[in-house]
Amino acid sequence: MITHTGKGMKFCICHPGLKPSLALLDPELTVGLPPHLTAWTGADAMTHAIEAYIVPGFHPLCDAMALEGLALISNWLPLAVREPGNMVARGGMLVGSCMAGIAFLKGLGMVHAISHMVGAEYDTQHGLTNAIILPVVMRYNLPGLEPKVARMAEVMGISERTADGFTAHLEALLDEIDIPRSLAAIDVPFDCAPRIAEKALLDSAAATNPRQAGVADVRQMIETAITAAR
Repeated sequence: MITHTGKGMKFCICHPGLKPSLALLDPELTVGLPPHLTAWTGADAMTHAIEAYIVPGFHPLCDAMALEGLALISNWLPLAVREPGNMVARGGMLVGSCMAGIAFLKGLGMVHAISHMVGAEYDTQHGLTNAIILPVVMRYNLPGLEPKVARMAEVMGISERTADGFTAHLEALLDEIDIPRSLAAIDVPFDCAPRIAEKALLDSAAATNPRQAGVADVRQMIETAITAAR
């Protein structure tokens, strides 16, 4: 990602030459990550998995990566936050994060589109911003995606396999890892919503959001995220 400070926007730069040929996943290298950064980056990885899976289009390999990544992350994230030295939890998170990262080659959605522009203007931590916005966008996106919601709920061990049940579980998980409940809590002002909405729709992630959204829709999501995301 490249931040254009003059425009207050982030841009995604991609090219086959930028892809790694090898990833070394060593959980010992992550044990020093403080609990709050473990929570923020872990929630970011969870957002990657969820958004990648609900992107429209047929890509069974990425979908499989997204679902297994989501299963690992949702299972191990709370423990990794509570017990930073737990190598099993750290290993599960590292593999889950890698799988979710592969999955989002398929695309992302409005969580990232909004988060990129909030971060560009207000220098908020990316994973934290995603985590706050996530339930708001899910409430907009998930109705009509019942088969995918049911599959995500299944891998996360959620008994109520509906959009409301899935979102409620996400909110409880975010509470468990101490994610703030609004963008206002990280000093994002309410009056930025119209401007951020316009920019978010220019982000590449907006193009693969599973539900079409106009400026008014995105503005409403941002205003909700600022005041009371959950």
